[in-house]
Amino acid sequence: MIPCFYFRSSYKFQKAKFLAVLLLAHAVACQRWLLRCGKNYQEGQQATPPEGTFPPPVQLLTPHFAFRCLPRVEPYLESDECSRASLLVDTRLTSVQFDYSLPLPLDFSLDSGSRSEFPKLTLAVELEGQRTIHRNSEFDVKSLELPLSLCTLLPRKEPYSVNCMAEIELLDGTKEIYNYTSPLLFLPDPPSGTVTKLDRKATALLTRSKDGTSEYVFPIGFYTDFGYVASNISVLDEIKSQGFNFIHHVPPFEDEVAFDAILDHLDEIELYLMYDMRHSYQDLASVERQVNKIKNRRSLLAWYTADEPDGPGDPPNATRMAYDLIHNLDGYHPVSIALNCDDHYFKEYTSGADIIMPDVYMIGNNVSFSSKYNTPCNKDFGCCGCDNCEGRFEDISNRLDNAQTRLKLLGWDNNKLLWSIPQAFGGEEFWNRAPTGREWLVQTLLSINHGARGIMSWIDPTPQDIKEHASHFASLLPRLAPYLFDDEVKFSRVKFSHLDVGTWRKGAKSLIIAANLDQETPSLDLRVDGQDRIDWILREGVSLSITGHIVFEPLGCAIFLNSIGGEDTSDEAKLIHDEL
Repeated sequence: MIPCFYFRSSYKFQKAKFLAVLLLAHAVACQRWLLRCGKNYQEGQQATPPEGTFPPPVQLLTPHFAFRCLPRVEPYLESDECSRASLLVDTRLTSVQFDYSLPLPLDFSLDSGSRSEFPKLTLAVELEGQRTIHRNSEFDVKSLELPLSLCTLLPRKEPYSVNCMAEIELLDGTKEIYNYTSPLLFLPDPPSGTVTKLDRKATALLTRSKDGTSEYVFPIGFYTDFGYVASNISVLDEIKSQGFNFIHHVPPFEDEVAFDAILDHLDEIELYLMYDMRHSYQDLASVERQVNKIKNRRSLLAWYTADEPDGPGDPPNATRMAYDLIHNLDGYHPVSIALNCDDHYFKEYTSGADIIMPDVYMIGNNVSFSSKYNTPCNKDFGCCGCDNCEGRFEDISNRLDNAQTRLKLLGWDNNKLLWSIPQAFGGEEFWNRAPTGREWLVQTLLSINHGARGIMSWIDPTPQDIKEHASHFASLLPRLAPYLFDDEVKFSRVKFSHLDVGTWRKGAKSLIIAANLDQETPSLDLRVDGQDRIDWILREGVSLSITGHIVFEPLGCAIFLNSIGGEDTSDEAKLIHDEL
């Protein structure tokens, strides 16, 4: 019996080809394929807790000091202004154990009424013999930005080491010293092609073209069947005209002539590419050949190695091995992976990625009983195509929130971006239907409210209703980007019943993104002060009432600017914020 594996493909001929590959792999290493997300799933098998689950947060009896430093941008380039680099420093007081937190001195206290009686914090930064001191720094600050000069450094492929020190001086004169070392990439300008940087403070990708201009980019596009484009290359022009800014071709790329023509056309029309090595990323010789072939393409945005490695149980170190090789060969573009499971070797797989994309496909799916395997699905058993899901839109936000919490505990939240993979398919395997366009929109707005900074839906060709909604949303992104990528904007999230609301405050205006996750409740209300000051960006299934409320019908969605603030002022609203 072929074990639990569902095909992320849109064409039957690709399924047949991949089935042949799977049969061969099954004959060679069948034991590895007997589990999905670490669970048994076939009739007659026992339920056993899966291995590789992430440990829960540890609550500390005494406060710790979570101190770290990271370059704001990765990588810095030879042509960047050398005096404008910077370092982000965290000096957080925490009652939760982070991988990089250490105990505070026993006599440490900030309870004194006078600031002059607080312990003193001094920060020191050392880079290649240059040492700078920052006295009277603040405690409990996240992403404090300190200037960093690269003007005396030579660009090179090998990372530099930034050594950071925090000295806490208590009132009695005793001192406690904390150290943290971070790599800094200062690279020569690439001989050709583009560069995709990570701006850790803006939580965004920053692309730099060959002419030296840079811009923040919110990637939006689809996984796209290779045969669909290879048979008609003008599809790329259509995708570009629909407002999408990148494409993710799904391998195999058997027609190399057609693929080279596609790459040439992507360069010509300036449509970004995410290059996929899902079938070969564990073959490092193959990875090297592919990276050297693609890395200087002007259209390259990012690499994609592992597609759901946690599902069938690829070796936990496989993503990291590919990641290290790619960064050694290239270093100018981030590496991404997609995760299928709710909680299966998260740390190990994500160590090999700069961009992490959970895929949560619960629409048109019985997530508690597998129609394919005639077995139940729960935390210890089963494969239903949506691991540990409840069949609600909250499955998406929970997966993103859990990923963010784990990254924070590991100290990786500033190192890695989260994207989302909205479901855009159905009528096969576990899924009896595709989402509607409105359901695609709810998935996307919910993902953005919960930290996703890229949208890559599975899969194109997709139903026309979804494509129209996705295209319209893509056209709105230029109005959202100034809020999403401004590191001075204050973000808050409110959950009221099934209404998920994100607010980005910038000066006198706020951007509000709201989605009703309920498909049955007649309406949900959101109170907003100053209705006459609402600037609508998107309004679907939403109306204004005479009582001063915005009324959301089931799956209603709204994006708008409000000059007063637009935060839900209901006493029943809950502001989502905690240490993690």
